[in-house]
Amino acid sequence: MTDTTEPESREKLAQAAPIRDMGLIGRLVGVLFSPRRTFEVIVQKPRWLGALLAIALIGAGASSWLVSTELGQQMLLEQQVSAMEAFGMTVSEEVYGQLKRQLEGAVYFTGGGVLVSIPVVTLVIAGVVWTVGYVAFGAGASFRAIYALVAHAGAINIVQQLFVVPLNYARGAMGNPTTVAAFFPMLEEGSFADRTLGLIDLFVVWQLFVLSIGTAVLYGKRTGPIATAFYLLYAVIAIGGGFALSRMGG
Repeated sequence: MTDTTEPESREKLAQAAPIRDMGLIGRLVGVLFSPRRTFEVIVQKPRWLGALLAIALIGAGASSWLVSTELGQQMLLEQQVSAMEAFGMTVSEEVYGQLKRQLEGAVYFTGGGVLVSIPVVTLVIAGVVWTVGYVAFGAGASFRAIYALVAHAGAINIVQQLFVVPLNYARGAMGNPTTVAAFFPMLEEGSFADRTLGLIDLFVVWQLFVLSIGTAVLYGKRTGPIATAFYLLYAVIAIGGGFALSRMGG
């Protein structure tokens, strides 16, 4: 599905004949099936707005549809109650009633939250990638190009939504079924291992690899070391988050 061959240097890419441009749909699909060629196009002409809007709108639409259904609202209510109880809070009938009344605006809050969070998260990830690239390879990559790479790598999020939303509806649960923890049901719920593996999402693993290819194309480097650095950083974040959640009981 992905190509990990060593990319050409930036100088060679700049001197080479311009690569045939791709439309928005072609770029989003290309990220999934031919990431290196697609990122070569994106690096030459870094556009991010269309990809960001498409990913945010599809994500918001899928999430809003789920919580607009009766089953989805019940799933959301149960998730909220479970989260409060996990932190040691007692959910009285009064609190339960308040949570239930708040579901009337769940569609708008959910959709709006996705529309706001995706650009912000994309900005944060782009900042991290730019910082890592600057420390490791020095200046030479514009933030606009990196933001475009991260935005297009979000095409993985579309696949995730199309997979997770129908699956959650079918199984009647709102939790994330694509984490590594889902493969280890024997782990004690709330334990350090359970929380840590619960923060490692298989779609994020895929997305980081695709982003590694894009970063390698941009800097004219090999994909392997960049992917290793991204995965190590992801592991550190998961371990730290798992430790914190297990200590808080969340």
